[in-house]
Amino acid sequence: MRLSDLIKAFEKEKKQWPESPNVLLDFCQYKYNKGELETKDYRNLFAQLHNKGAVSSHQLH
Repeated sequence: MRLSDLIKAFEKEKKQWPESPNVLLDFCQYKYNKGELETKDYRNLFAQLHNKGAVSSHQLH
């Protein structure tokens, strides 16, 4: 899955544009935990979003 595909999936499911890379990262983790993303795709998307400054909400605590 490409980042653009993740954004489209977010828009389709949430009916809005993702407000930040953090929101997309949380959505990516949600999809992975539901089994809707393969590990390879998850790691790739995680790295791309992390490079854009995203921080997981799981890391904030």
